[in-house]
Amino acid sequence: MKQKREKVERMLDQISAAYGDATVKAQPELRQILLQAATQLDKNGEYQLVATKLCKALALYYWTHQQDFPAAAGVLHQQLKGEAVKYDATAMAAMMLPVWF
Repeated sequence: MKQKREKVERMLDQISAAYGDATVKAQPELRQILLQAATQLDKNGEYQLVATKLCKALALYYWTHQQDFPAAAGVLHQQLKGEAVKYDATAMAAMMLPVWF
């Protein structure tokens, strides 16, 4: 339980750092994405689910705003990518389990 709370706190700090970046502040849509993720994370503490949703949202935002995508958002994506991949792999295995056996 303590380890989960530490991961939640670390992720909130990472989101907060990206949210406070000057180039992110100039992009309200991106700020809204980060705020929603932080709110969901603070509310339910499911850091892996939030990580995967936020990584997907950041990737989609990147494809629509390539020219002015903030470096801080890219750094955040890289920081969360490991947890997101683990969650996605676990979810996919759970969905495929009935098909495999």
